[in-house]
Amino acid sequence: MSMRQTLEILEHVSEIATLAGLKGGVDEQSLQFVMGFELDDQRSQVVYVRNSSAGEKMRCISILSPCLRLKKGFWRGISKDMALDLLRRNEAIRFARYGLWETDKEALVVASVDYLIESLDPEDFHHAAFHVAYAADKYESEHGLDEF
Repeated sequence: MSMRQTLEILEHVSEIATLAGLKGGVDEQSLQFVMGFELDDQRSQVVYVRNSSAGEKMRCISILSPCLRLKKGFWRGISKDMALDLLRRNEAIRFARYGLWETDKEALVVASVDYLIESLDPEDFHHAAFHVAYAADKYESEHGLDEF
């Protein structure tokens, strides 16, 4: 998918976010929509929305929030017990899932969810983004962190 098509999807996400009462913006460098959530106990969480479309017919977005920074490289910074814990949490969690997101610079544990953009209404978007932020913050908090 071209950069122009990705930016069109992110602009559509921005419109949905505005209708949902969420504040954020399109970061054209990273090709993501970025917003923040204020949570309980004076905690906050950043949430990203990125284009995850496989083609032009099924335009899909991923809503994600980082919760743990890992050392770059396969299995560095994550133990077998941590990996198994994340798999078990995926069975118990609703409206999100845990996974790994790797960039050129780092690897992150994230909470995320995917949606088809054409069927995403503002209320569902707000609900999804909040639950992803909450799941990420809960995991981060349990590890004694408040980085994101």
